Amino acid sequence: MSDQSQISSVKQETPANASFSPVRILVPLLVILIGLLLFWNLRTTEYDEFVGQLFNYEGVSYTGEVINQENLQGSVVVINFWATYCPYCLEDIVDLKDLQQELRHDDFRIIGVSSDTREKLDEFFQSRDLLPWPSFCGADAVSLGQMYKVSTIPRVMLLDREGVIVAVARGIDDIKGQVLRLVHDG
Repeated sequence: MSDQSQISSVKQETPANASFSPVRILVPLLVILIGLLLFWNLRTTEYDEFVGQLFNYEGVSYTGEVINQENLQGSVVVINFWATYCPYCLEDIVDLKDLQQELRHDDFRIIGVSSDTREKLDEFFQSRDLLPWPSFCGADAVSLGQMYKVSTIPRVMLLDREGVIVAVARGIDDIKGQVLRLVHDG
């Protein structure tokens, strides 16, 4: 067989639709990326060590209210770690206000933990209304943040009615469903 006939024989054996298809590469790549994303989101975090522990802290809020495990008992509580300089925290506060309004007739409370000094909060609240919930600041906030290893904000912790930490997340949107279930279903 001549070289020319071998070439035409090979061309005839190759299907016409066997051209290069990016889908053959993209689909497996997409499957791998989705798998990595699921693995990343399901892995344990450094904050999971607190889930299942009793929230046991006492301090005085910005407005002078004593907050402790005893006076939180019986309510579903969100502990919100935030700061005035954090735009994501301020967005989260808007969402928390909406959630508080939605659950205003239920046993639901929010406790803020601001990494700001009292002076910084004084300045911040001169141009805004006070938050509709108590917030720790200064030494109490620093102590609480260290106790629960809060290194980034915003950060929220969800406590059940017995004061046990049931979830820790970046923001309220990450645990809103859990909050609603705890408030409405017990």
